[in-house]
Amino acid sequence: MKWIYLSPHLDDVIYSCGGLIWEQTRAGREVEIWTICAADPPGEPLSPFAETLHQNWGLGENAIQIRREEDRKASQVVGAVPRYFSYFDCIYRKSDSGDYYYLSDHDLFGGLDPREAKLIISLTEDLKNQLPADARIIVPLGIGNHVDHELTRKAASRLGIPLYYYADYPYVRETGGIETLNFMAGSVDWEQEIFLISENGCQGWQEASQFYQSQTSIFWENEGALKEEIKAYSSNMGGVRLWKTVDED
Repeated sequence: MKWIYLSPHLDDVIYSCGGLIWEQTRAGREVEIWTICAADPPGEPLSPFAETLHQNWGLGENAIQIRREEDRKASQVVGAVPRYFSYFDCIYRKSDSGDYYYLSDHDLFGGLDPREAKLIISLTEDLKNQLPADARIIVPLGIGNHVDHELTRKAASRLGIPLYYYADYPYVRETGGIETLNFMAGSVDWEQEIFLISENGCQGWQEASQFYQSQTSIFWENEGALKEEIKAYSSNMGGVRLWKTVDED
């Protein structure tokens, strides 16, 4: 059975499940990572907010191309096959009238703009047409409320097929993420499965995550802190956990 992980951005799945994927591919399983918001920015001036983020990433006009290359290298470490969809990152998306939907950090975590409802439908149709019938699909829980994570989860939820969910790391390390997982652990509506991660698997997870150099300084003090936090996260979680609703057999 092929495992297909849906990643909103060019890093989410490796950060969240890199150790599990390393273990799966070493055990002979086929694993693919489908990144949804992986298209190059439109060929026009970016919003001031998007320009600022490019600067924070230390990247210029070819930001997404560089990030895709980071992702290819990371995917190679864990043995997964990457695939890239042609949806824009939310910081590049705008309305028919030319207004950008998301112009601040607050906007990124404030919920999908209602005007993007058709985007959910479009993504659902793309996934429905391309997902193999016998694949196991793993999608983000949406912890952290990033709009692209919300887009990915909502589109997948409309497929009408069983889904597994992963905790969105590093957002899950925040207070709201911990509270969400504690709630799910005590809920009769969710089941969880824990996958043990070996020392080698953890090292592979760390190594793969380090390839996202454009993102490291956004979430961690340095690469050493990134490695230590992934190790601690894996230890605290007992490995990597995936969830499903109790009616999804």
